[in-house]
Amino acid sequence: MAVVVSDTSPIRVLHHFGQVNWLNDLFDEVLIPPAVADELLHPAARYASIDVEHYSFLLIRAPVDSPRLFELRNELDEGEAEALALAEELNASAVLIDEIDGRRIAKRMGLAVLGTVGILLQAKERALCVEIGPLLDRMVIELGFFLSADLRAHALKMAGE
Repeated sequence: MAVVVSDTSPIRVLHHFGQVNWLNDLFDEVLIPPAVADELLHPAARYASIDVEHYSFLLIRAPVDSPRLFELRNELDEGEAEALALAEELNASAVLIDEIDGRRIAKRMGLAVLGTVGILLQAKERALCVEIGPLLDRMVIELGFFLSADLRAHALKMAGE
């Protein structure tokens, strides 16, 4: 059973594409901590507000390990800290996260990491989309996400594009 915990950015990107439901198609259970739900509902001005309660498959759950959460808050923002703490507590299959510091710390914690590009690759593999190239371009152009040329080329190669 694939249980994942998501940070803000994968949900934000999929919402922008109108494809949040891909998470439901790809994973058995998708959990988000309260800080991530709040970041999505009250984003920076350039992003749309997302009420996760509109998606019944996105389950809000708070981490309970206060010392671990306190430790993670010293290095990460609130949403990332809660996501990693929750993923660790639940022994989640993966944490869905894009930010470099969050990914580095997740790996240090022994958590499996899957970013938005990986989600797009899985969506293509499952025939949820025809190609990922245009989606990668939209992430960069429309949402201002950083995507290195190497990562883009590798993703397109993996997707057979």
